[in-house]
Amino acid sequence: MNKTIIVTGIPGTGKTTVCGFVEKLAKKAGLGVNVINYGTVMVDLLRKLDRPMERDAMRKDSVDVQRKLQRQVAEVIVEKLKACKGITIIDTHMSIKTSEGYFPGLSSNNLQLLKPEMLVLVEANPAEISSRRSKDPSRKRDTAVEDAVNEELAFSRTIAGACAVLMSVPVKVVVNAEGKPEEAARDIITSLKVM
Repeated sequence: MNKTIIVTGIPGTGKTTVCGFVEKLAKKAGLGVNVINYGTVMVDLLRKLDRPMERDAMRKDSVDVQRKLQRQVAEVIVEKLKACKGITIIDTHMSIKTSEGYFPGLSSNNLQLLKPEMLVLVEANPAEISSRRSKDPSRKRDTAVEDAVNEELAFSRTIAGACAVLMSVPVKVVVNAEGKPEEAARDIITSLKVM
């Protein structure tokens, strides 16, 4: 059984950490799980196009440039999906805060290409998200007060709902409480009805 699941969350929710735990727990149970990080594919593609860019700087490009790049990345991921067996998790953002406003991380065209069977929205307490962003030395994220984080979470949920309607798939909201990414991962695995 091959399934494609898109796991999303705003920066600082810990979605990539949670995806890592999903992969680890599923493999321990003998399940085939692949994780494809949209941003990593994007960085690799930019490098191949001789346009190397730091991951957190990509959202500062114009929306038109981002739209074209997202499409190219979706096409690369579709090719990767052909070789994947079992469950494939695509780790990405539901919305991107740009200088032009909030931009969908997944356009309707790209959703049609990727054909997810489920969307997962990883969330966390806004204070925890703000704290995680400020403590992550490996990234160049915008710091945000709780009101701004609440706004980002709201846009992400709105876009997730629109994506679910377009694809006729469920959206699962998973809370990644501080220090409990394994719990969030178990919640996702339970939703997949494979364990």
